[in-house]
Amino acid sequence: MRALFISLFLCLTASASYADLISDVRSCKGESDSLKRLTCFDAIVIPGPAEASTEPTTPSNTRSKAQVETVSAKMRVQNKDYQRQVFNARVELVPTFKNTSEKTVVAIAHTLTVTDAFGDKIVDGESKLDIKIPPGKTAVSETFYFWDDNPFIQGEPYDKLTGPVSTGTAKATLIVTKVIYSDGTSESF
Repeated sequence: MRALFISLFLCLTASASYADLISDVRSCKGESDSLKRLTCFDAIVIPGPAEASTEPTTPSNTRSKAQVETVSAKMRVQNKDYQRQVFNARVELVPTFKNTSEKTVVAIAHTLTVTDAFGDKIVDGESKLDIKIPPGKTAVSETFYFWDDNPFIQGEPYDKLTGPVSTGTAKATLIVTKVIYSDGTSESF
């Protein structure tokens, strides 16, 4: 175990690019349960000499099964409602995510695709959300997506979304690609 710490120390002092590795070590040191702490240290991958010039492979940047997944993405047409300060009709999408990790999530990067009944893409892109999800919990995002109706321009996303959303045939797919945790670590999927 001592040899592991010595080699880890040498790797840490070799380059400033090992910030993720330092963060992983600090995270493991904070674990009070000795078995979990040992398992945490065992999961840290230390780069060899051949990898020294490239980014180290650590649990925070390897492709793995997503620890945070989309549970649902509810869509609806919201008509004008001046009391709620909705001045134009719009289509809203409210995502819900589940955190199966042992850390608190504070931000999520994801892809977003909305298709119609034929499978044609209406909306396709990437986005980021600031959302706090405690370990093992599910949370509805307070931030949501919307596409306003501009009555002066035809063929915008709102115009293409209203029919499929109104009939319930629109399908929204959000795939989490990166997660930021409250301890400053990140994980990409």
